[in-house]
Amino acid sequence: MKDIFISIRGRLLLNVEALNMTESVGNYVKHRKVPVLVPEENGFVTYFVPAISGESIAHGFQVVLAEVAKSKGLPVCNLCENGIFLKSTNKGVFSEAFKKDPPVNDMELEREILSNCVVEDIGGFLYAEKEMNVKRTSNFFTGYMIPVREALDSVVVEPQLHSRYALGTQFVKREEQQLGQMIYYVELSSAVYTFSFDFDNRFVGKVTFNYENAGKEVVKDGKERVEATLDAIKKFLYEFSFGAKKTRFMPIVSWESLAIAVSNDTWTVPSPFTRKYMENAERKLKKVSYETKLFMFPKDGGFEEVISDAVDEAKRRL
Repeated sequence: MKDIFISIRGRLLLNVEALNMTESVGNYVKHRKVPVLVPEENGFVTYFVPAISGESIAHGFQVVLAEVAKSKGLPVCNLCENGIFLKSTNKGVFSEAFKKDPPVNDMELEREILSNCVVEDIGGFLYAEKEMNVKRTSNFFTGYMIPVREALDSVVVEPQLHSRYALGTQFVKREEQQLGQMIYYVELSSAVYTFSFDFDNRFVGKVTFNYENAGKEVVKDGKERVEATLDAIKKFLYEFSFGAKKTRFMPIVSWESLAIAVSNDTWTVPSPFTRKYMENAERKLKKVSYETKLFMFPKDGGFEEVISDAVDEAKRRL
C-alpha cells in the first residue's frame, strides 16, 4: 500500500444553525463562540464569532467511519460501534470495548487495539493508567469552523424564544398553572463557515508509540481500512454528517466551494478563510507538488462529482 495524503478545504453557508452549543445558563442555551483576529488598516481587530469545534466534526466523522467499517466487515470495538468514543481510556474502558483484559506492555496493547478497532486505528486513542500510558495520534485532522473573512461584519447570533406547555392536563393543578409553561432560549446563527479536514494514511495499521517498533505493520487489512476511510469521507461530506441539535434545529446547508488535494506526501490546501483560497492553491501547486492533483467545486464540476473523483483518485494510488 502506497502513502497518500488528502487535504480538504471548503466554504459552506449555514442558515439558522445551532450545531455546536456550550453551557446553558438557566433557561438560556449558548452557541459556541471564539475570538478571531484579523488585520485592519491601522492594526488588528478581534471579533467574537460563532464557531463549530473540531471535536464536533471529528465525532460526526467517526460515527460515519464506524458504520462504513462495520458494513465492510472490518473490526470495530463495542463502544465505537455505538458512537461512544472513549477510546481505550483505561482498563475498565478497554475491557468493556474488547471484552478482555488489556495486555501488560505498550507494544501489545497498541497491537491489540489496532487489530480490533478501525476507529481507534484511524482516530487515535489515549490509554492512561498508573503503570502504563500509551498514546496514538489520530490519522485524520480537522479544526474549528469559523465565519469567513468577508462575513465577519455580518455574522449575528440571535436567541430564539421557545416554550413548552402542559396546561389543561392533569399534570398541572389549576393553582400551579403558571408552572405549566416552560420558556427557554436557544442561540442561533447564520454564516458562511470555513471547513478543513486532512487524512494521512502512512500509519494506518501500524504501531507508533513504541520507539523500537514504530512503523511496524500489525494488521493485514490496512488497504481495506484506508478504502473504508475514504468511503467514510465521501459519505461524511455528501450528507453533512456532524453537529448537534439537528432534530429540531436542522440548518439550511449550501456548500459554496470545495477544494480537495490528493498527494503522495503532505500537501495542504490553503485556508478558505480568504476568498481566493482556490487561486492560492493553484499557485502553490505550481511551486510545490508531490504528484498532487486538485479537485475543485464548482470549477471542476458538481459537488458530489468532485468528491467522488477525488476519492477515486486516492484509491487508485493505493
